[in-house]
Parts: sequence; structure tokens; C-alpha cells
Amino acid sequence: MQRVVVRNTQMRLPTTAKLFGSLGLAATGFFNAELMLPYLPPGTQVHGLAIVSTSFGLLLGWRVIGMNPGKGLGRALERGLRAAFYLIFASTMFLGLMQMLQQAMRARYDGPLAAVTDILTQGVMLGIDVLQLDVIAVLFCGGMLSAILAEWAWKRWQ
Repeated sequence: MQRVVVRNTQMRLPTTAKLFGSLGLAATGFFNAELMLPYLPPGTQVHGLAIVSTSFGLLLGWRVIGMNPGKGLGRALERGLRAAFYLIFASTMFLGLMQMLQQAMRARYDGPLAAVTDILTQGVMLGIDVLQLDVIAVLFCGGMLSAILAEWAWKRWQ
């Protein structure tokens, strides 16, 4: 007997909710990266942070915010806050990776495992420095606004 597999086509199809969610979170990622720069310690490698944070915003807006539109404003705000949390986590881990690469070029690690585990340590240490009130406010307000825009776009062009 053959089994029938039903696929969720909502995941693959581009929708206006996914577009608005990804563009909104990409803008949030860009502004957030620019706000993080003054709070980073001197000597921190930040080359490409705005581009990478914007790219993370595009991806997370598409995959998290725009995934299940039409469930109501409360669920949309939840998705926006979750995407904002993922965005700050990905951005700080990217900063940790850049710091680890800078330290690895100076031969400061005994082996590859020590270097890989230091990514998390560096990311957490930089995340503590970066998480200031204005960065958090822009991040979560931008995530919620992106989710509201995605919900509006889904209702408008359903």
C-alpha cells in the first residue's frame, strides 16, 4: 500500500507576508548593527557586521515572521519578538566568530576545539557589552513592527 504525503506548500511559496517580514527585519538588522558599533570594545573586528546582520534579518524575517500569517496580532507579535531574539543571537555569534578568527590568526589557541568553543564565549562577552537599552528597544520594536507589517500584508493581499 502506498502512503500519501501531503506537503506544506505554504513554506515554499513566496507571499507578501514573507516579503514584508523579511524587508522589515532586514532594516531592523541594519539599524541594530549600526547602533551596536559604539558599544563594542576597541579593537573588535566589525567588518561586514551591517551586511551580515541585514542578511540574517532577511532570512529570519522570511522564515520566522512570514511563516504562519493570519493567526492574529498576538501571534504575529510573538513571531516578531522571536525573530528579534534570533537576530541578536546570530549577530553576536557572528561577532564572536570574527573575534575568534582574529585570535586564531595570532595563534592563541591550542587546537581547533578550543577555537570553536571560544566562539560562544566571545559572542556572549560581546553580547553583554552590546545589549544596551537603545539597542534592545530598536531590536524588539523593529521585530514587532515587521510582524505587524507582515500581518497587514497578508490580510491586504490574501
